[in-house]
Amino acid sequence: MIKSILLSVLAFASISTAQADINVGAPDCISQAEMKTIASHFNQFANLANKEFCNDDSTTWHLLSSLMFMRQTQFKPSMPVSKDELFTGKFAKNWYEYFIGRINDLEVVNDCPKGVIAYVYMFGNTMYTCPAALTTNFSSLDRASVMMHEARHIDGFPHITCTKGARKGIQGACDTKIADGGSYAVTVETYAQLAKYAEGIHPAMKAYAKSSAVVYADEAFENPVKINRSENLLVLTNTLDFHALNAKGEIKKLGKTSALGHIVKRGQHLIIFPTDKALKAQYVFANNEGEISQSPSDFITEYNAQTPAQKANLVDLHIGAQWSARVFKNKITFTCDPKSPTMKDIALPAGVTAAALVYPDGYARDKYSAQLVSENGELFELGCVNKQASLKAIATRLDQKYTRIHKAAGQVFGLVDGKLFKLEGTRSTPVVTALDGTIAEIVPQEIFEFFEQ
Repeated sequence: MIKSILLSVLAFASISTAQADINVGAPDCISQAEMKTIASHFNQFANLANKEFCNDDSTTWHLLSSLMFMRQTQFKPSMPVSKDELFTGKFAKNWYEYFIGRINDLEVVNDCPKGVIAYVYMFGNTMYTCPAALTTNFSSLDRASVMMHEARHIDGFPHITCTKGARKGIQGACDTKIADGGSYAVTVETYAQLAKYAEGIHPAMKAYAKSSAVVYADEAFENPVKINRSENLLVLTNTLDFHALNAKGEIKKLGKTSALGHIVKRGQHLIIFPTDKALKAQYVFANNEGEISQSPSDFITEYNAQTPAQKANLVDLHIGAQWSARVFKNKITFTCDPKSPTMKDIALPAGVTAAALVYPDGYARDKYSAQLVSENGELFELGCVNKQASLKAIATRLDQKYTRIHKAAGQVFGLVDGKLFKLEGTRSTPVVTALDGTIAEIVPQEIFEFFEQ
């Protein structure tokens, strides 16, 4: 049996019942005419062929709305290929026709292993879908990408076990190279096409698709995917404005956000935890793309259901490819195995209160450790090396009480009292900008030539 496995860490959660406002390809009701057409391709829906079918949050609805997304989403007449390997246009013509040419049955399986959202047997024409993909915590856009991914397996493209990178050691989580045109190449292509050329889709959803395309390109191939990119330091000021600081020290004003807060990276995605704990954590976009009502993960759904007092106990969050760490004021909760729900708590030493995670060596999802700074300036290394949770003190002392430290465009930046500093080892020098005294948050952000042209 050959299965297509998507890691739960990449199973980005979804559009809620406001989905019609995000994607015109996923309405709240499917017309009788459309139902008749779909039933002609998928006999399992024959009993629904003569009536309109509306959103009842059932598994049937989520399957149908995803098929409708493929049927109705329109793209620009001209879709030039990228100069790198993000988009070749090989699968750009008609997703729905491609899918029904390979899959004619959709079966829901209730006992899927953790992390698996769909799979096929390469000798059949049935796609098996797991419950995790059939709720409002997964979008029609994501499911359409999964459907295209699974259909490609029918053409004879299995996965391999990753031997390096963010998914090292995970069976069926990689392809050899994107130029082979396998299932993960299809995943990258569908997200890239949606981000660059889709029409009638909310700008924030297109920004989400862009980040998803790059995450898969970066993590799902043994041979590195060529992507023309650069990196800036994304700066958020107390006026709710985003700015980009490039390697030359130039500042460019971008868009606005609706609230101040701490920004956590999840691969290419940015998640904001608002300072106002009455507000919810959510994806954030820097170029006035707006907001989407997706929850970035089950943990963040749980966080958003908490009281403001409970939320205030969370200090920071690290999201790696195969591990995560929830940093609370006096303890850290580790999840070290992506295939297990087991978590482990490690208490901070007596008298130590966590302040923030810092990344002097840069944030990377394939790294198994990060650094923590306490309110008194002590540094600790935390991580899940060999799937074992650990926390240990670092003898190094910083020269200032930094609230953030990030590496971007080859330089290490620290944030203190609204001002930027450039760090070299444990010493720092001021980075004088027009934003001095107003900077509330910093985080690295990459820019991609194909999407910015």
